[in-house]
Amino acid sequence: MFVLIFIFITTLYAQIFVGQSLCSTLTSTNCGTDALNGQGWCYWDSTIATPACLTLPCYLIDEVAACRTGGSLITGGANTDCDSLETFSLQYDNVCCDKNLGKLNYAFVRFTMNFDGYVDSTNDITPIPMASLDISLSVKDMFRLYTINPWLAAQETVESVFQDKLIAILDKYLEPNTRDVLISEPKSYPFYIERTVYQALQLLRDWTVMHKSTIALRNAILPKIWSVALVALTRMTKFQPNYYQSNHYIINFAIIPYFKNSLKILGQAHTLTIDWNAFAYNSNGFVMVYSYPPEQFGIIKAYTDVICIRPFQGGSVLYVDTQDNYDDTFSQIKFIYYWADSIIIDQTKLKLFQISDDTQTITDTGSSFTCNQSSRTCTTNTNYSPNPAPTDGKGQNYFIAHVDYNLLQSDKKRAQCILAYKTWTTSCA
Repeated sequence: MFVLIFIFITTLYAQIFVGQSLCSTLTSTNCGTDALNGQGWCYWDSTIATPACLTLPCYLIDEVAACRTGGSLITGGANTDCDSLETFSLQYDNVCCDKNLGKLNYAFVRFTMNFDGYVDSTNDITPIPMASLDISLSVKDMFRLYTINPWLAAQETVESVFQDKLIAILDKYLEPNTRDVLISEPKSYPFYIERTVYQALQLLRDWTVMHKSTIALRNAILPKIWSVALVALTRMTKFQPNYYQSNHYIINFAIIPYFKNSLKILGQAHTLTIDWNAFAYNSNGFVMVYSYPPEQFGIIKAYTDVICIRPFQGGSVLYVDTQDNYDDTFSQIKFIYYWADSIIIDQTKLKLFQISDDTQTITDTGSSFTCNQSSRTCTTNTNYSPNPAPTDGKGQNYFIAHVDYNLLQSDKKRAQCILAYKTWTTSCA
């Protein structure tokens, strides 16, 4: 009897469970091959000097057992770097997060991908090549456009092919015949344009992390993503002109008429209100905004999302390819930051930064804040006007952060480090 119990216990502890294997113990032949050998939490990295089986960045892990902390459960093979999320959303694929974070990081949301259909054709019985699809012919053709599947680009293994396929889809949305229908057709719902934007952002982010791409890939794709975002905003002003707002975590959208004087932008554990009540304008127009968490571009410890303000004077917003018809006079802006977390803000260290569309140039605007810890709000001491005043009609991009928000590269986790185009070994440098 005692012998049988001993054998049973020995067998139990010798058994390998799903999520338990350390990636470092696996080889090129079994790394990620099945549920016991790292499938969903390990991958083979051939880009490093000594190719090896590595643990996926926490947000990319699909197997929650790999992140478990032990106790009554088997300790996961990714537990050193990652924790399982406290709660899951079935809308997203995320099941793990960085160690001690405990919650979903909006910058690293993974929308569920599907791989049916085609990346360059409609999903019809007789597929129509994307290049020859003319959505001005009928509403049915517009809905056919929405069946072209950007997620399939993620399956490519060559960067140039990935880039070409994703850009081809973005270019199709920006093609004048297509763009004009998406903006003006009454049955054009903004969500489908928004979806293309967040799909492209997720694909760019995750490809960069997994393949350690250079900034050339971002420079090729990101301007087109922002252009499609502007198509979405322009459509919103016609679809629902008195107010439209949507949140997709990695990017959010909002439009509101000038005469409503303020707009509150929702981010993770914070809101940022822009108030232009003091702005004197000659004719009514729209404040159009898209916002995003800068961490998806390797910028850490910002207090707010980046808000990209595209003000337009006039009753009907026009989209132009040069994207230089936005209101340069838009000024006298009050910024009000509210935070939900239990953090202490030093108002003497709080800064309003301006950031370029390519995310590479960041400057201090010189604005100062007064903070109220009990109400968890910080407000600019004076209304902000860009100085010098813009003359290019391109709009304005801002975020709020501590003066030293991005100072220590060593504070960056692996994905953040790669997205900042820094060098990751066991830490970021």
